[in-house]
Amino acid sequence: MRKILSWKTWLKDDRGQALMLTGVGFTMLLACTALALDTGVAFRAKRRLQVAADAAAVAGALDYLYSASSTSAISAGKAASSANGFTDSGGDDGGGAISVSVSVPPTDGPNAGSAGFVEAIVSKKVGTYFMGIAGYKNITVKARAVAGVPTAGQACIWIMAPSGPALHLSGKYDIEATGCGIYVNSNTSDAFGDTGNAGKVNAKFLDVVGNSPPAHQTNPTPATINAAPRKSPWGNITGPTPTNGGCTTTDSATTSLTTAPSAPGLGKAICYTNSVTIGNGVTLGAGTYMFENGVTIATGATVTINSGTIDIYGGTLNQNSNSLLNITAPTSGTYNGIAIMQPAGNTNQLQVQFGSNNQTLDGYIYAPGAEVFLQDHGGGVTATGIVANTMQDGPSTITIPSYDKQHPSTTPNRVVTLVE
Repeated sequence: MRKILSWKTWLKDDRGQALMLTGVGFTMLLACTALALDTGVAFRAKRRLQVAADAAAVAGALDYLYSASSTSAISAGKAASSANGFTDSGGDDGGGAISVSVSVPPTDGPNAGSAGFVEAIVSKKVGTYFMGIAGYKNITVKARAVAGVPTAGQACIWIMAPSGPALHLSGKYDIEATGCGIYVNSNTSDAFGDTGNAGKVNAKFLDVVGNSPPAHQTNPTPATINAAPRKSPWGNITGPTPTNGGCTTTDSATTSLTTAPSAPGLGKAICYTNSVTIGNGVTLGAGTYMFENGVTIATGATVTINSGTIDIYGGTLNQNSNSLLNITAPTSGTYNGIAIMQPAGNTNQLQVQFGSNNQTLDGYIYAPGAEVFLQDHGGGVTATGIVANTMQDGPSTITIPSYDKQHPSTTPNRVVTLVE
């Protein structure tokens, strides 16, 4: 006959407890595994989204730096997100599987409303494996980034030849660029050359992409070889010509300027088709002055340009003895920061200091297709930046006060930085 246990006895009976604890433990283990799996999927998506958001913010900020167009910057940001695997499918979170929002300026955070900053938010619905049991079939994962250009560039001499001899210093050369650095883009072993041992480079750095150590110490600045490559902040500007529609006025008669013409104004250009000589005391106003067949500064002349750019489309710049050229570059527009321009198509050597003449430039010398040549101690150049294909400096002094530090809010040579 089967014995019936009382309830008190049944409570004291410990048979089967291990099975119950195993079941409970297995259930908890399964729940933890499910949570870990769904969380891991979300974190992986978050990492990928953050890459896309960072790329979108940086691309948008870089585009806005050059275009000053919010529409263009937004398009560039969304294109960068798409290139990283996340294309906007419309809506905000619930309206589409993927949402890419680019705001110029940011709408939130410490940089909200700040000009020059771009905010990117990328979100995506991510399906769950086990959370669906509790009704959460997907979750929305977001990533946010903000980029801007708050920092002025560090290089003020850019020697951009991709290979071969690029920067050559000889004799008693003297480059004074204490607030900025020198960059040599050539990637070959003869990129940088210096002869004699009486010269000096006083700069923040001297970076050479190629394996090209100096023949002697360029005191007080040592050269860094095998440096990382960079890109010129201006790219390749062609300048206005009589045939590309960039000339507001085309002058085919003038060969000598003894009085100043009417200034074309910022964003506009006078194009001279003849070789032109500029006489003493001429002050040119805002705008671009394009010379198709070269320009000469007369002997003993002082020529001043305010908020303007000399564009040597063809021919050369000839600056005669005892002359002085003063240029203040524009701080906006296509030629922002450029005092003397020689487009890449003009490969004639640009002699910015030869003989007893002087230049004082609040702006860059931009000659991406030519050699910038400085020679003699009879004069000197104070420029605030140089972009050239190659550069040669003999027994001459060039002072670079750094245009970028003097004009940090307008110079195009700024560093795009992720700030949030």
